[in-house]
Amino acid sequence: GDAAQTGEWHPDAGDPTLSLLAQRHPAWVLVPASDCAFHRVTLPAGARRNAQQALAFLLEEQLATEIEESHFALIHRDKSDCAVAVVGREKMRAWQAWCEGLGLNVLALTPDALALPQNPTGWSAVRCGEQWLFRCETCSGMAVETPWLGELLVHWPDLAPIACYSPPPDIAAPWQPRPAQDLLALAASNPQARKICLRQGNFAAKRRPPTPRRWRPTIVATLALLLLWSGNRLHDHLALARQADAAVQASRDFYRQWFKAEKNLVNPRLQMQQHLRRLESVSARPALISRLGALQQIIAETPGIRLRALSFDAARNALQLEISAVSSQALAQFSQRARAGFRVQTGEMKPRADGIEGRLTLEGNDG
Repeated sequence: GDAAQTGEWHPDAGDPTLSLLAQRHPAWVLVPASDCAFHRVTLPAGARRNAQQALAFLLEEQLATEIEESHFALIHRDKSDCAVAVVGREKMRAWQAWCEGLGLNVLALTPDALALPQNPTGWSAVRCGEQWLFRCETCSGMAVETPWLGELLVHWPDLAPIACYSPPPDIAAPWQPRPAQDLLALAASNPQARKICLRQGNFAAKRRPPTPRRWRPTIVATLALLLLWSGNRLHDHLALARQADAAVQASRDFYRQWFKAEKNLVNPRLQMQQHLRRLESVSARPALISRLGALQQIIAETPGIRLRALSFDAARNALQLEISAVSSQALAQFSQRARAGFRVQTGEMKPRADGIEGRLTLEGNDG
């Protein structure tokens, strides 16, 4: 029927189709790439036999979250070169619980963007609902909200061709239109992607008897978007709470970067203002003081932004930032707020931990 073609079922609507299919066929489950961070690491010689255990140590400095809260999946390895997907343990537990609750025999748990065909000369892309999914290389991808697509692509002026399986948007980029297909059809035609699986370590699949019937990839693909459609909606309220926590943490990190010797941190905004008032009273570099005060306010008001490094160019009256953002939307919000008081220049941006990492220059907007 029509529902089978789109891959949408709602178990609470009384439709038995999903449970009947789950009894007969294993399911290849695609999960949102927006909940994953993709990294490449090189294993030192002494860690090659225990690669899985070494990943957390090797990536600790690149993560904005505690390693105890993160799940590390080794999705590809070529000798010492490893491709790693990092997902929150809470998210993995939620996905696992949904699959078990629906009685699914999960064949693989794969980030949706990595189910796209690999483009040997560049990226591949498809529109899925209100997002665009990109497979950037063999084991790296990203999801971008449609309204922020232009803001993101401007950071890659020298992009290789993008094999596009949806009508290309009206955004300047090297699109290469391909016959239109949705994500399910692309996944069904790319069974090799099932080898990319997040269920490793504590989340590894439990052994169960083999299915007596021969399963068909087209039916398995029909189940694939189950979590993609439901997951983000069910956890929107948790995401909002995490964003609020991230804003508080970013403000604390900013404060500690400047006052490392101060141990008692209760209210970073208030304590920063106290320091600024003291500096102003002795006329200590007023341009820097005003810039820091404005920047601290912007960071505190923008969830999902983390300051990694900061320097001040007195000759240009400019702050030079190295930041990470959880998404292109968070980066755009930060830039928009900063333009109220600065001239914003964007440097190199890369899709890395927590979405995007790169450099910004905030010049004084005094004239």
